[in-house]
Amino acid sequence: MVVLAERLRANAGETVAFFSAQSVELKVLSGDAPATVGAIARDAGVPGMAPALNGEALPTDPGALREAILAAPAVGRISPEGKRAVVEALGSAGRYVATIGDGVNDVPALKQARLAIAQGSGTQTSRSVADLVLVRDDFGVLPGMVAEGRQILRNIQRVARLFITKTVFTAVVGLAIAIPTGTFPLLPRQFTIASTVTIGIPAFLLALAPSSGSWRPDQFLRSVARFAIPAGIAIGIGIIAGYVLARYGFGLGLTRSRTVATGIVVFCGLAVVMRLEAEPGRRRLAIGGLCAVMALLFACALLVPFLRSFYELATPTGKALAAWALGTGVGVGTMLVVLRLLRV
Repeated sequence: MVVLAERLRANAGETVAFFSAQSVELKVLSGDAPATVGAIARDAGVPGMAPALNGEALPTDPGALREAILAAPAVGRISPEGKRAVVEALGSAGRYVATIGDGVNDVPALKQARLAIAQGSGTQTSRSVADLVLVRDDFGVLPGMVAEGRQILRNIQRVARLFITKTVFTAVVGLAIAIPTGTFPLLPRQFTIASTVTIGIPAFLLALAPSSGSWRPDQFLRSVARFAIPAGIAIGIGIIAGYVLARYGFGLGLTRSRTVATGIVVFCGLAVVMRLEAEPGRRRLAIGGLCAVMALLFACALLVPFLRSFYELATPTGKALAAWALGTGVGVGTMLVVLRLLRV
């Protein structure tokens, strides 16, 4: 018995399984016979029960072609223009399409795809139109690349929420207090220490920290805004409540009232950092430890005489602590309630 068969790479099944777990649909397009292409797709573990399509008999109607391609795991006997039409049909169906090819016949599809990947051993033409080139022709490097990219994007979303939240509550405080009274509740140097322990250091670490989960590029701005705007408004209300109570309710003076406002910003900001890690696990415990260290840094600025003088902070009194606790409770409590109602 003589058997003629394609030999799959050792990591082909593992690579296909990774993309399937990440909700990435795989399609095999080849000029070989449909039965051969379908068999190779099945051996590699490409999901799909429908038989491979014949590229010479693909529907010409865009809607029918789109439905056929979405249902089939593979297409054989397909021409270069047919590959381009398949990529275009998937794009019209709302898919973010990446294409891998190595020959001149793959160039139309590579140019049509959102992400074009060429083999290093492929033709110069295919490499010249590609966004990425697999220098060692190893498809198995793509899972690591995708995982790294999605980690970066997830962390960018977390950091963006943190920065936009700060922008929103600063605007709320400015509109409610700074403009009517001509006095902002925090001095620039006080904002510096507060931003350092709530945004600067946490954002740096969050941007580099490992993360897991799915990622979709659509609705990025909406997702950030749904978190940052309600959280920023809630924290702004807390700052206003604590500052007004300290300065006008307890008559503590401008310096102590600004100290109260700075403390509210710090603790509400750290609450935002913790809220960004809503899922329990080791990462949330690490973020909790980070927030504890940041709170200690602010405590040092408040208790060490030199730092307290430099940042123009005042030693807390009983009334100041009461206003501080009220503002923090209002800000954090309102934020958590609103975000839960919005299911963010």
